[in-house]
Amino acid sequence: MLVTMMLLLAILAGAAVAAYGLLVDKSGQAIALATAGLFVLGVALVVSGFLLGMSAVSTGRDGRGGRATLIAFLGGLFMLAAAGALAGAAVFAVVVLF
Repeated sequence: MLVTMMLLLAILAGAAVAAYGLLVDKSGQAIALATAGLFVLGVALVVSGFLLGMSAVSTGRDGRGGRATLIAFLGGLFMLAAAGALAGAAVFAVVVLF
């Protein structure tokens, strides 16, 4: 439960920092803020996706196939969002470096 709450907090904080860097901040640090926020968001989503995948496997072994399918689908969506966030962070990092 504690790990879930920490991951939820990291997802919310990463999304908030990325949104602030992309939409609000007009200084020279806007891209750096967006990059850091997207990286934290991506890492938190990857960990959450893996945990959901492990939960889907254990739920499927218990004989609850419908719930396992739903959890696996949700874990896949988390992993897709993580891939997008990490790709965005990589692109912004290249922009900052060059």
